[in-house]
Amino acid sequence: MKDVECPDCGSRKFYVKDPDDEFEVYEFECRSGRIEFVDVKADIDERTEIYCDWCAWHGNYGNLKEKS
Repeated sequence: MKDVECPDCGSRKFYVKDPDDEFEVYEFECRSGRIEFVDVKADIDERTEIYCDWCAWHGNYGNLKEKS
């Protein structure tokens, strides 16, 4: 996996929503080309919708830009 960041603010902290409960979220950070979850691990691929933890950006994991 590539080292990525938010295309709007440059953050590497994100979360995904539980598909069965939209109010349950799983936080993770992209570090050293790996996804590191805070508590619970969720399945993430290029099509998974993710949300930036710092700004209003959201989109598919594959839309993140490579860290500069």
